[in-house]
Amino acid sequence: MNFGAHVALLREFLDRREPIVAQIEGRLLNARAKGGGLEPILESCFFAQPGLPPGLAQLKGQLTAAHLGDGFEPIAFEGPAHDLDPAALTVLAHRQWERHRWPGRNVRLRYAARVYSVFLLRQLEHLSLRLWDEGNDAAADRLREIQALLDRVNDATIADALVRDARWLIQTAQGPLTRRLEPYFRVADRISTSFTNHQRLEIHRAGAILTSGHLRSQLRHRASEADRQATDPGVLAITRNSNSMDAALLVRDLVPLLEAYEIAGAENHLEHRLDLAEAILQGVSADPELFLTRLDLLAPCTMIEDLFIQHNEGQPRYTPAGETHRQLLARYAGLIGRQAGPLQQDAVRLDPRHGVYSALGLAYGFCADILSNMALDTLLSRPAFGLTLEDMFASRGSPDHKRARAGGWTVAYSGEWAAQLFDRTMDALRARADHGDRANASAVPSARLFIESAPEGTPPAQEHCLTSDLHHAMATGATAFPKGQLVIDRKEGRFLASAESDGKWFGISKVVLTLCTSQGQDALLTGIPAPVVEALRLTCPELVVIASAS
Repeated sequence: MNFGAHVALLREFLDRREPIVAQIEGRLLNARAKGGGLEPILESCFFAQPGLPPGLAQLKGQLTAAHLGDGFEPIAFEGPAHDLDPAALTVLAHRQWERHRWPGRNVRLRYAARVYSVFLLRQLEHLSLRLWDEGNDAAADRLREIQALLDRVNDATIADALVRDARWLIQTAQGPLTRRLEPYFRVADRISTSFTNHQRLEIHRAGAILTSGHLRSQLRHRASEADRQATDPGVLAITRNSNSMDAALLVRDLVPLLEAYEIAGAENHLEHRLDLAEAILQGVSADPELFLTRLDLLAPCTMIEDLFIQHNEGQPRYTPAGETHRQLLARYAGLIGRQAGPLQQDAVRLDPRHGVYSALGLAYGFCADILSNMALDTLLSRPAFGLTLEDMFASRGSPDHKRARAGGWTVAYSGEWAAQLFDRTMDALRARADHGDRANASAVPSARLFIESAPEGTPPAQEHCLTSDLHHAMATGATAFPKGQLVIDRKEGRFLASAESDGKWFGISKVVLTLCTSQGQDALLTGIPAPVVEALRLTCPELVVIASAS
């Protein structure tokens, strides 16, 4: 991928802002331009501009193709796409105006400017993941080029800016649901070996804030859907079982934030420390039990067997990614043990009950949902108050305006939810501060998984053993499960360990961690194939007691 050529292309689009916006208004937002097939028309407003160098026009679609080629293949599902789509924003404008009245040209031009800026923002998001295509050494310089382009996008439109900091684009570009997990860890590795410390820290801050926001929102949705409390083990089991990747990546972002927080505290940099404290607080609030009190369960919950374990001649070993993850978990445990006390003190200033707005109160699907709502503020003539995406995740500063803006969106905002999350997080911080580096800082005793045999009275947990082998299921009491779903679940990190033999799959669901061990209840698993037992020695060595393997 020729990074410089794409920079040149986007500069051409910025130089041609007025004619492009005029074409968007005339061809897409004019009442006569209604109908389907809007995306090709929108692209032609940019790539078919008169005088655009042919070599640059031929770049159309290359950034999207490269994104898909990296493995960020979106998952198709019913409901909202959870993507920032300028063509979809055009469709929404048609629906809005048809329900009310079609506006005059000046109003349409203003919204055309918003569609223009969203189109360029999507290009910049994809370009931000191309920083490393020509080597890591110049990634910092390329990021500065993207920042210069983003500044021009924000200056060159009559609509308010959506994103101010190019470092956040690296995280927003990875937002939508995709089929594979490996690309996210590849990007994380590149971030860790590129940029200045200052650049890297803000990327990690954005990652922790956006990832935890998504996880909190999912938890709220699941709890509401089941009509249960967010602390209900059944609710937690469902959310944790689908969030191994997010939790593992959150650890990657929290470690450098905690290291910087420790330094800021030692050097008495109050404002910087408070900014870091809020990002860390948001991060651990995604699951206070897992990230603060039950560090003994954090490792197995975040272990992704498909990425972190390799099998050499039948003997499982950690992959380089697995070794990296283990080292990060160890660093995280030490840091959060030392900093829980200071964080508890700083967090008092962030209590949602002390103000009208808290980032903890936002509930949405994905980051793109917030960006889409911000873009629709222009359509609905709602005030933006000069607030960007970054501002909406900072509780301090202009709280009245933030609350007013969030109140007009289709995403949910709840001060009560924010207060509940804050209280849970503060309780967990106190427990962690009281117990230092002890893995289990909760009042619930640690429990174990016994394989094949256990002390008398240990309850079986065979329902958490899943297999595509019907005969094995009938013989052992395991749960029969379709092979295709087992393969998908393995790739998504939903198993403590799994293995395939003669076309049959067997896996142990991570749900057992939340429903049994986190409740202080030992559990017995039997009929476990030998390869699965060997994998368990790596994925949760402190948790399992292995008597023998079948």
